[in-house]
Amino acid sequence: MALQFSSLPPVRVVFEVTMEGSARKVITVRSALIVKNRLETPMELRLDSPSAPDKPVVLPAVMPGDSFAIPLHLTSWRLQARPKGMGVFFCKTPIHWTNVQKAAEVCSSKRECHSMETENSRFFRFCVAIKKENYPDYMPSNIFSDSAKQIFRQPGHTIYLLPTVVICNLLPCELEFYVKGMPINGTLKPGKEAALHTADTSQNVELGVSLENFPLCKELLIPPGTQNYMVRMRLYDVNKRQLNLTIRIVCRAEGSLKIFISAPYWLINKTGLPLIFRQDNAKTDAAGQFEEHELARSLSPLLFCYADKEQANFCTMRIGKGIHPKGMPGWCQGFSLDGGSGVRALKVIQQGNRPGLIYNIGIDVKKGRGRYIDTCMVTFAPRYLLDNKSSHKLAFAQREFARGQGTSNPDGYISTLPGSSVVFHWPRNDYDQLLCVRLMEVPNCVWSGGFEVNKNSSFHINMRDILGKCYFLRVEITLRGATFRISFGDTDQLPPPFRIDNFSKVPVVFTQHGVAEPRLCTEVKPMTSLDYAWDEPTLPPFIMLTVKGAGSSEITCSMNDFQDSKQLYYENFIYIAATYTFSGLQEGTGRPVASNKDVAYAELVLDVSPKTQRVILKKKEPGKRSQLWRMTGTGMLCHEGSSVPHNPNKPSSPRSVESSMILDIAGLAAVTDNRYEPLMLRKPDRRRSTTQTWSFRDGKLTCGMHGLVVQAKGGISGLFDGAEVVLGPDMSLELLGPVPPEQQFINQKMRPGSGVLAVRVVPDGPTRVLQITDFNQRRNDRLSCEGGELPVTEQDLRKLKNPDTDQELEVLVKLEGGIGLSLVNKVPEELVFASLTGINVHYTQLSTSQVLELSIQDVQVDNQLVGTTQPFMLFLTPQINENEAIETGPAVQLNAMKFPSKNALTDIYKHLMVTARRFTIQIEEKLLLKLLSFFGYDQSESAEVQKYDENLHEKTVDQGGAQKRYYFENLKINVPQIKLSVFTSNKLPLDLKALKSTLGFPLIRFEDAVINLDPFTRVHPYETKEFIINDILKHFQEELLSQAARILGSVDFLGNPMGLLNDVSEGVTGLIKYGNVGGLIRNVTHGVSNSAAKFAGTLSDGLGKTMDNRHQTEREYIRYHGATSGEHLIAGIHGLAHGIIGGLTSVITSTVEGVKTEGGVSGFISGFGKGLVGTVTKPMAGALDFASETAQAVRDTATLSGPRTQAERVRKPRCCRGPQGLLPRYSESQAEGQEQLFKLTDNIQDEFFIAVENTDSYCVLISSKAVYFLKSGDYVDREAIFLEVKYDHLYHCLISKDHGKVYVQLTKKAVNTSSGVAIPGPSQQKPMVHVKSEVLAVKLSQEINYAKSLYYEQQLMLRLSENQEELELDS
Repeated sequence: MALQFSSLPPVRVVFEVTMEGSARKVITVRSALIVKNRLETPMELRLDSPSAPDKPVVLPAVMPGDSFAIPLHLTSWRLQARPKGMGVFFCKTPIHWTNVQKAAEVCSSKRECHSMETENSRFFRFCVAIKKENYPDYMPSNIFSDSAKQIFRQPGHTIYLLPTVVICNLLPCELEFYVKGMPINGTLKPGKEAALHTADTSQNVELGVSLENFPLCKELLIPPGTQNYMVRMRLYDVNKRQLNLTIRIVCRAEGSLKIFISAPYWLINKTGLPLIFRQDNAKTDAAGQFEEHELARSLSPLLFCYADKEQANFCTMRIGKGIHPKGMPGWCQGFSLDGGSGVRALKVIQQGNRPGLIYNIGIDVKKGRGRYIDTCMVTFAPRYLLDNKSSHKLAFAQREFARGQGTSNPDGYISTLPGSSVVFHWPRNDYDQLLCVRLMEVPNCVWSGGFEVNKNSSFHINMRDILGKCYFLRVEITLRGATFRISFGDTDQLPPPFRIDNFSKVPVVFTQHGVAEPRLCTEVKPMTSLDYAWDEPTLPPFIMLTVKGAGSSEITCSMNDFQDSKQLYYENFIYIAATYTFSGLQEGTGRPVASNKDVAYAELVLDVSPKTQRVILKKKEPGKRSQLWRMTGTGMLCHEGSSVPHNPNKPSSPRSVESSMILDIAGLAAVTDNRYEPLMLRKPDRRRSTTQTWSFRDGKLTCGMHGLVVQAKGGISGLFDGAEVVLGPDMSLELLGPVPPEQQFINQKMRPGSGVLAVRVVPDGPTRVLQITDFNQRRNDRLSCEGGELPVTEQDLRKLKNPDTDQELEVLVKLEGGIGLSLVNKVPEELVFASLTGINVHYTQLSTSQVLELSIQDVQVDNQLVGTTQPFMLFLTPQINENEAIETGPAVQLNAMKFPSKNALTDIYKHLMVTARRFTIQIEEKLLLKLLSFFGYDQSESAEVQKYDENLHEKTVDQGGAQKRYYFENLKINVPQIKLSVFTSNKLPLDLKALKSTLGFPLIRFEDAVINLDPFTRVHPYETKEFIINDILKHFQEELLSQAARILGSVDFLGNPMGLLNDVSEGVTGLIKYGNVGGLIRNVTHGVSNSAAKFAGTLSDGLGKTMDNRHQTEREYIRYHGATSGEHLIAGIHGLAHGIIGGLTSVITSTVEGVKTEGGVSGFISGFGKGLVGTVTKPMAGALDFASETAQAVRDTATLSGPRTQAERVRKPRCCRGPQGLLPRYSESQAEGQEQLFKLTDNIQDEFFIAVENTDSYCVLISSKAVYFLKSGDYVDREAIFLEVKYDHLYHCLISKDHGKVYVQLTKKAVNTSSGVAIPGPSQQKPMVHVKSEVLAVKLSQEINYAKSLYYEQQLMLRLSENQEELELDS
């Protein structure tokens, strides 16, 4: 058995464990030799044994993009490849992997497959790149004898089959390519790529490109051995104008090139107008524009570049001549094509003295992402886009033209059908930019008022027909890119913005304040409601109210004011009527009243004879002034007919009684018994008060004297037109019978109601209601129902309630300790730990409302990356001055109150308020990129190809039907102040670098920029969710932009001038207020040294870019120690020393390093050069580090007494790998152990933490590579290690007892002495460490042995090498 086995050579078997989906693990068992086909044709592989070349094995074809593992027993055979089904032989030269020996080394060579037909000389060329994967060379020595190791070389390689040249078209149009002097050409669709199989990269390749309208080009020469580079290619259009395309060449492996062809700028015209572009100040228009571009807009993007090197990189544009053949289009002011958005006005000068036309064009620049990184997409959009989402056909015009047009359409109006949209440009810029709209299919519909369209908002617009009936449209204006999108929708599902409720008994008329046209006056009949929206949205929100008909005051109500009610007076006179003469109207009985039938229908009232001033009976005539009376508060009856007519705009109460005539008797003295006194008008007189005071009692009119009533002379027969009225004795008192007809007088009101209306504005959900009630009626309601104050009465709410929400609910949640949130990525490492403490939630649900109150006492987000200098990402800004008022409120607070709604599509909130305290945010670049990657930013972006749209307006995604809207009486979001710092990182790993390049914006380093944000407040918004969120984002973006100067003032390379200012001013105020000289000196010191530290730090960072990696890493490490231990001065001295030593030894180390990495003469030369540079830069950077750290030390001493020193992290970064490689629960001791290990090794990825055991006098730290015994102390560094055993040297760990003491014994290889000569004697050492208890000793030895076995397993794993190459090969 044994003999048979030993004769077979050993093989390397690879077990590959991958996740499929999210739960299933797949274990693949394969050989270590893989062929990856990166060509676009299937490749056949043929293997033959050198001993038997006539019995080849042909493997199944490898499909494009797939990989194939060579069977284990064939890995040592000769390998050849050819494309399947192309009629070519296998390549002559076999593919040898054995000569690629160094890990991560890539060796590439070219292969040719000859055609089988002799006359056809077509070759198929491809490139072979062989890469040795980072398999461990290490083999446990006890398995093999030395000789076996030498003979057999194991495969551990990936063989890439690559095309020689790939052309990729990143233009928005088709391109044709050719290679000069070779039969290679073809066309490429946008975004596609083509492989040139016959191209030979070992010769010069001359590549040419032509586009539509660009027939000529200057070919690009690609010599053999080309590396990555970028170059311009010149194309010429039919008129010999030049266009430069950007060519980016990526060398995937030597001899395999990928060529990306892109244009610097795409100009995408979505304005609906023909636009012509040129470089600012250039002599000619940009290339590729011809006559047809003058006439109509081009659908495909225009490729643009700055062709003239002399001129500035600005672009300018004008309108094409086709639109206004008689006008002169002018060039606009130049604009940059490299970022941001803007607006330009394009003028067209008209002939004669007609005013010029102006077109506003929005410009929006987006940087390409992913493979489009070299291109900027510039979209030219109309400033305004009208989008008709209603069910009507709409017409639009500028207000100046719609004015006075009534129902006809002016010249130049624009119309849209339902569901379509249209570009809008103001016809005249010198008129007000207000838009009017009109429904085209409603007969007699008049133009609406003008409204503004240049800010985000949404409102109802009101159009009337000739009779004054209202039609509403909902208008929503949003800013997308540089375009205001104005969409019009139907309002059947929406409550109106305003409603007029007339609960009084008289008709009222209202108009918007400032609107003069009489047709816009609207009558609201008694006991009816009317929906309303503003006739003129630009006028102030006031409504003028009067009562219809004669004399009424006029009041103006602000519809934004829910304050107290106003009073509207209208004149309400009375007729004094002889009751009996009206009785025929109500005569219900069938009794014949023949004799006085006519009397019962006579309708007689008191009138005054103008000549004699005597009071007589006359037939009632509505509105006749001599028949109107009014009763004053003191009981006098004033005669309206003899007083001056009243001005209706003033309330009627304060009129002087003196000027008017009142009812009195003709005689001088009081009436004696049985005499009748005629009535007449007299001036008021206090002495005659008995006969000037009247009252209506029991259907009779009596005066101040007892027993006398007003009556007609001569019984019933005295009731005739023109009869005299007298005051006489009341006979019915003696008879106790019914009141005789001639004595029956009552007051009849001229108009219903009390004469005073109460007017107030109340909210009813999103609608503001102008409520008009009679003053008296309101008083009575008050008494009957206190709930009447609510906008919606209790009964309504009862109806609204669902039967299931009848029970009331109250939820209280208190989490004192709060919630912690830890983000761990797939490395695994903990990125951030967010802790929210003191959480209080209080939720109440009643039948009438729901209330939510949420508060969080403290919020802190820690940066948990090990080795970061900025351990905090977000925390509450601490108090800086001792004398500032201390804020004690919660960090974040949310209050909301919601009412039930009548409409399913509307949510009604009384208020929603979010308030936060002042926060400090510190962003570290590395963490930011890792977070972006964690949330999947990089995957989505690289795949996305910027699709530019052919059609003019991209349709917004419309949610089906009407959207839900939210109404707030009050919406407030308040984040008062943010202190922002950004810290850039010097060294980033490759994946983060790639992500950073797709971000499209660089980060600059600055510290403590104070940004004050105005709160976001809205009163009564009624919008969809998207609109509100966009509004909030836009508000805070604008706030941040307005604070940009603040941020610039804190940028590090300026040395933080704002910080210096703040410090000095703080010190000065301290001096003035409290006479605190020490404070002044301390603050100024802090400010100046802080600025110095920042400036020096930035400079030394800049120098650091010229150094080799090792030196840089050590520098970072020294800095990190300074930042964490607070010993800046020591770190500074270390940094200086490190710099000087680095400088002295630079030439030697760099040269050795160069030879090691690049090999040969070139390595020696480049290393030597780097070393020379390092000789100068390293000491300088060291000195600057010293300056920076010293200044920081001074800064810290200056503020040690001040409360600027920061808090601790909530908890140490978690240990993310358990011994089994799974994510363990958080453990304090493990986290501490991991931190200690980091301080010892300065690297956590290669050597990770496994376990830690603390005893009284020392601490055992077990990592994945070694076990450390440390003296216990506060500060851990290499000095503390008294025994370190690497698993490489460790045989095993045992427990031994000696005289009752327990020891842990580590058996390890003897270490050679420094001379390098092995000392004769035992080849083992057995250090022993005393342990206090046997239990602990057992535990320790188990852990150490387990870690050792893990280490051996680790040795057999394929480790990823940090190397650029694999990214290129796998792309």
